[in-house]
Amino acid sequence: MRVVRFVRDVLLVPIGVALLLSVIFVVIPLFGIGVAGSEVTARGTAVAQQCRFAGPITESDAPERGSIVGFGYICQARVTWRDGTTEMWEVSGSQLKPGDVGEEVAVVRRAIADGGAGTTSTRPEVFRADYEPNRWLGVPVMLAVGMLGFMVGVPACVRLYRMFSSKEPAET
Repeated sequence: MRVVRFVRDVLLVPIGVALLLSVIFVVIPLFGIGVAGSEVTARGTAVAQQCRFAGPITESDAPERGSIVGFGYICQARVTWRDGTTEMWEVSGSQLKPGDVGEEVAVVRRAIADGGAGTTSTRPEVFRADYEPNRWLGVPVMLAVGMLGFMVGVPACVRLYRMFSSKEPAET
């Protein structure tokens, strides 16, 4: 019976860690928690040229050359803004997908706050026009998945610690 408990706890620890990491790499990007409330600065259409799937942390080819956190498609796209200008953009976060290659998709450019509270600098990012970041749904999902990961992983860690720190010989 002790072996079954050991195997159960050894399997529960990585499941708990995976749930905690999924908050960062899946839930936050999916719901756009960091983007919610950002100002739309331009509207236009994008035509994806090529797409690739990347994650969990990927170096960006965007003008600022930052890192993208999360799993999803990153597409190189030709964007034509309403004022007539055309630019090449790297669109991340699965806003464009391989099925969009060669198709016109309505997009918006949002001014995303760079840094923490009180920061006035922004960086532009391109999103589908029909994508609306949802903080009100994203935060509860983030808390639920995080708490589930905590409730699965921590008790298993505690049980394993107690099992290995006890003075009793292990049963075989």
